[in-house]
This record gives sequence, structure tokens and C-alpha cells, in this order.
Amino acid sequence: MFTPKACTATCVLDGRPVTLTFFPDTTVLRITDAQGRCMRETRWPAPWRTLLATLREFSGNGAGHQISTLLDEIPVAPSPQRVRAPALA
Repeated sequence: MFTPKACTATCVLDGRPVTLTFFPDTTVLRITDAQGRCMRETRWPAPWRTLLATLREFSGNGAGHQISTLLDEIPVAPSPQRVRAPALA
């Protein structure tokens, strides 16, 4: 079984150092504080590079409440279409 390695980055959001950990196989994005406590966990349905590009945008514009803004900007993943298989007789 193949499990991709988690991607991590450390940055400053809302004036606090945080670590972002992204698990590409499950799309879980975990934000932890400097002590390692989980501040927020959500899904990021875009590639890691998109998250890094979004973080670069935030670092340049000085947005307040960056964590909330970042998570509000999460791209919406298309909802999966359920396909019903015909019942076997």
C-alpha cells in the first residue's frame, strides 16, 4: 500500500508561528501552533502547490485574520456523482 509523505510548511499567520501539514492521500490540512496543538483541521481539495501559492499571496497583502481568510478561500471540490448500479436478480 502506497502512502504519500505529508507536506509541511511553517509560516506566520495571525501573528503566530504555525505549521501546516497536508496529507495528499486524504486531502486533510492540519494547522498546529508552535506547541504542536491542533488549531484547525479541514480538507484542502487542491494540490499542495496551490496552498503554497495562496500562502504567498497572504504574505504580501497583510490580511487580518489570515487563518480564517485562508480557510474561507479553500477551493470547492466538485461533489461526487453517485452512480447506481442495477440490482442483480
